[in-house]
Amino acid sequence: MKFTAEKSQIVDSLQNAAAVAERRQTIPILANLRLKTLNGKLEVTATDLEIQIKTYSDLINIEEEGETTVSARKMSELCRSLPEGENVNFSLGNGKLSVSSNNFHADFATISPDDFPEIEIHEEQTPVKIDSSILKRILAKTSFSMASQDVRYYLNGMLLEMDGSRINGVATDGHRLAFSSSKTSTATQETRNILPRKAVLELSKLLSPEHEEIELLIGPSYVDVRSTNLSFSSKLIDGKYPDYDKVFPTGEPLPLEISKEILQSALSRASVLSNEKYRGVRFQLSPNKLKLTANNPEQESAEEELEVVYSGPELEVGFNIGYLLDVLNSIDGDSVNFEFYGEDSSCIIKEKGSEDDVYVIMPMRL
Repeated sequence: MKFTAEKSQIVDSLQNAAAVAERRQTIPILANLRLKTLNGKLEVTATDLEIQIKTYSDLINIEEEGETTVSARKMSELCRSLPEGENVNFSLGNGKLSVSSNNFHADFATISPDDFPEIEIHEEQTPVKIDSSILKRILAKTSFSMASQDVRYYLNGMLLEMDGSRINGVATDGHRLAFSSSKTSTATQETRNILPRKAVLELSKLLSPEHEEIELLIGPSYVDVRSTNLSFSSKLIDGKYPDYDKVFPTGEPLPLEISKEILQSALSRASVLSNEKYRGVRFQLSPNKLKLTANNPEQESAEEELEVVYSGPELEVGFNIGYLLDVLNSIDGDSVNFEFYGEDSSCIIKEKGSEDDVYVIMPMRL
């Protein structure tokens, strides 16, 4: 194997693949990337046996085709540290991969690609064409609400739901829920699948924010995401996702409208003096006024009054500051609408004028 690439052609490809490679190195080859020259391109593959990524990069030239595997971390770090615009020469010989550019030379240890455990999918998959920016947006709007290492394993991921002409994403950790929905240009079959946490986080980074068509291939156990220079495969979580519709509070809402920026900065100040373990903040509502209160076991406290649009009765309810800030960070608009349903009920948060993204936060006892 012998080829030449310009740094910018391959650096993103190597870094994206290195993020998927298994870091714990229980099986040494899982810490490696498989490099393969194919039809004038470099194919880079990484897997942790649960998810797999293949990226394709253009090369300046290929003198000799071939394949090998090399340390994901070392190769991506080295390429990233090379000067911009540098041409990089790769050549394989005597079990070593030589990498050189200008005055630099390095020899990497390799492991035979014959032992590389590529994920092979032998199941019928339903193809769905979708705009890359739509899926990226849904992942970004919901992923922060996924659970992490919850015994209810189906919560350690995101529900991806195809429903005719709409695609929905839902994530919850049992204390909060994020729902995001978008219209698709093509009709889809009804499907419900749970993407694992790592796959959601990696796809969020990999998908293009531009209007690029991608193909989703959804089967009973695996999902594939394919675009021009990317093939991403992931096992699905086998489990029944809870009926999220039951999480939305019912009854007559008490609406409140507030500037996102004003509330964000007030909550950031309150968090400094909140209890570090529970991070609670008390909302005290009265006509056109919101009073925020936070305190901690050291008898320290913070209070702040904000002007809001609210005409309901007086109400007092507690929330986790971190959950509120996560929601505000994911909202793009300048104004936020809250819907309260009583002191012991969850509250709904939406961007003003939008019904596509809905957030539910359970109250805290303070």
